[in-house]
Amino acid sequence: MTWNFILNPQAGGGKALRFWQQLKPLLSQHNIKHHFHQTQYQGHAKVLSRALAEKGERAFVAIGGDGSVNELLQGIFESGCDLQEFVLTVAPQGTGNDWARYHHIPKSPNAWLEFLQTANVVEHDVGVVEYGDDFLQQHVFINMAGSGLDCHILQQMGCAGGKSLRYYSTLLSSLYGYQGRTLHFKCFDDSSSQDVARTVLLSMFCIGRYGGAGMDFSPKAHHQSGVLHAVFVEDMPFLQRLFSLPYLLNGKIEHHRRVQAETMRALLVAGEDTALFQCDGELIGALPARLTLRPCAIRVLTRC
Repeated sequence: MTWNFILNPQAGGGKALRFWQQLKPLLSQHNIKHHFHQTQYQGHAKVLSRALAEKGERAFVAIGGDGSVNELLQGIFESGCDLQEFVLTVAPQGTGNDWARYHHIPKSPNAWLEFLQTANVVEHDVGVVEYGDDFLQQHVFINMAGSGLDCHILQQMGCAGGKSLRYYSTLLSSLYGYQGRTLHFKCFDDSSSQDVARTVLLSMFCIGRYGGAGMDFSPKAHHQSGVLHAVFVEDMPFLQRLFSLPYLLNGKIEHHRRVQAETMRALLVAGEDTALFQCDGELIGALPARLTLRPCAIRVLTRC
């Protein structure tokens, strides 16, 4: 197997590039077959991974964060190749590294190389979002998608992103200024599903459990569960929002009285006004959107 490393040199404020400079000689020492590709602009990882997939490459490593993983996965998806032919992992050198946290992927070069050599190869669910005119546009996610406060925070931070400390400072200011939105949700798991309107602070649709630089959104989520784990956080006053933050960190979010947790395989999400959605921490587009889960769609490396 030949691994294709795709590096975002801006990830982690240059941390990803320094990681690669230390990892490269280790790969040669251990006779790990690999090719190296460096992105030149935003969206380039998608272009690279799509072209490589079309040429027959099947093993990929994103050097960066959750956004780098998503961009690489999107390129593979757009190649039209069967996702089950691919193996995907990450060298976590970004801001949040939430997907890597779930799969217990180490950050140091030596520990990461050991992970590459000894980790389990397992199947992993993938989510697909259809949106835009007639729902003709598609975007995939491997960790979680959402709409609400998370998108507002990403807008405030801008496309440059930042360190996790900046994320949390933006979160605190957004908890004060953000107003919850009324969204409509319709599950398609059975024909009797009704359109449900909820005024939510946050709605997350999870495959993995962590997001937002370490927040435990869905403790019961599993990469092979075959369902999306939906978490709906009802809107609430500022002080209640503030005092509820520990629930996002201690794995007890589902015990909060203003939180509903459900599972589903497909749903439609629509907003009463302009509302955005994100995939794996990247702003993608505007609602309405249809979300579906593809069970065991791709292979990944894990220590779960």
